[in-house]
Amino acid sequence: MRYVRIALALPPERRHPMHQFVVESDEHGASRQLSWSVSVDGTISTVFRVEGDPDPYVDALDAVDSVRSYHVATAERGFYLYVREALPERDLELATALDRDGLLVVPPITYREDGRAEFSLAGEPAAVQDADDAVPEPIDVDVLEIGRYRGQPFDRGGGLTDRQREAVRVAVECGYYESPREGTVEDVAAALSCSPGTAAEHLRKAESVVMDAVAGDRPDVPM
Repeated sequence: MRYVRIALALPPERRHPMHQFVVESDEHGASRQLSWSVSVDGTISTVFRVEGDPDPYVDALDAVDSVRSYHVATAERGFYLYVREALPERDLELATALDRDGLLVVPPITYREDGRAEFSLAGEPAAVQDADDAVPEPIDVDVLEIGRYRGQPFDRGGGLTDRQREAVRVAVECGYYESPREGTVEDVAAALSCSPGTAAEHLRKAESVVMDAVAGDRPDVPM
């Protein structure tokens, strides 16, 4: 069985209103669709993990016409959301493209601040390729990783913001985490076009999230 991790570059008109809210918000990070089910009447029930303050998010959610009901549970660095809504036509078109015999969408689906949706597909090679080809225009598909499915987590560092994730990626590439250390905070800052203090803060926060996950076995941060 094969898997492919892809990122869909969703234009604003193809994003769910709450994904667009995350894109436009300075106070909210990525939202992760952890689980979902679709009823025969076309209603979808979904559980999300959202980074940020629930109050402004819920205010925006109240304005979404397709939402039927929701419940919020606060958590560290964000909240969980159960929402039931009529499946929007834009989502139905994409779901149909991914509905293939021998293919499974592997959660979570991560809706990032830059407008992308990232997720993994697992299944037979032909079904994976067919789904990739069937994604409707004008959505661009970027293949992030492809290989044999081994049941590994597909959203490593799931509790990180995009900026923290980028800081960690740069730090690894420049040798900041090598022993002996080959890169410096200044190298990370230069790559991120920010001050060394800001780069150090991104790394400290990212390390805190990862260490909390290791020590506390947080289910929302796959390791």
